[in-house]
Amino acid sequence: MNKRGAILIFSLLVIMVSSILVAAFYLQSISENQLATRYADSTRAFWLAEAGIARVKSIPGPPAALSDISFDGNFHYKYIVDAPILVVGTTDCYNIVSTGTVTSLSGDIKRKVNVTMKLNPPNASQFQFGVETTSNDLDYKAKCIKNPENPDNIAKTGSTQIFSNLFGISKAEMKAISQAQGTYLSGSFGNTINASGVTWVDVTPGETLDIQHLNGSGIVIINGNFKVNGVPADGFNGILYIVGQLQTLGNSTVYGTVFVESSAAIGADLTGSSLITYNFANIASALNGVATKSIVSWREKYD
Repeated sequence: MNKRGAILIFSLLVIMVSSILVAAFYLQSISENQLATRYADSTRAFWLAEAGIARVKSIPGPPAALSDISFDGNFHYKYIVDAPILVVGTTDCYNIVSTGTVTSLSGDIKRKVNVTMKLNPPNASQFQFGVETTSNDLDYKAKCIKNPENPDNIAKTGSTQIFSNLFGISKAEMKAISQAQGTYLSGSFGNTINASGVTWVDVTPGETLDIQHLNGSGIVIINGNFKVNGVPADGFNGILYIVGQLQTLGNSTVYGTVFVESSAAIGADLTGSSLITYNFANIASALNGVATKSIVSWREKYD
């Protein structure tokens, strides 16, 4: 009887020890699994943060102030653009903080990446004239074009400049930027263009776009023949590029430059009290809208 009792007690001890070992192994397995899952989620969060930086870099022009994009509800990245950092001797630089977040059962896992990004706009000095055209002739009154910065560069005919060299991108890419910004125009849209950023306008083939007002700033591409009137209050600041013929009337004004890509003998006809005044600062500012970006510095940010 004593032997049976001893065996029973020993068996219970073995079962208890085995249970403890199994429980320990089980808890260790759960812990390792949780650590592995957390590590995987942390890695996902890091690459989501990197995706935010890649998105900022891929979109031409100055970065938007804020973007928050989610994937399947549990994965999203968010980047915030601080105020521009002006670097002496260079174009504007921007401080970008991109946060990747993975939502799990244990809570949100976040990783942050902080970069300084530099704008690289096309060379504004390629635009040197008040009006430049690829055609062989240009009709204008002396009062219609001014270049206070370089009086010798009023106008130029027979230009050999190419769109992609001037802007650093193709026409298709420029149009895509306008469509992405919501500034693309075509068909019937009234008598006014209020430009902002990059504005691309498709004119019905064989017709002339005839409007009353051209206002705003940035780059305006008119893909077709263009006729604009104006009143003294009108004014466009930047680059007006015409793929066709141009006619200005009334008091329409441009402070920047006008380029006319035309195969016609006379590419542009500037009459009335219309005025095109060359302005390098407005040209340079407009080209920021199609600037590429490069990363100057990178670090992971810890709160």
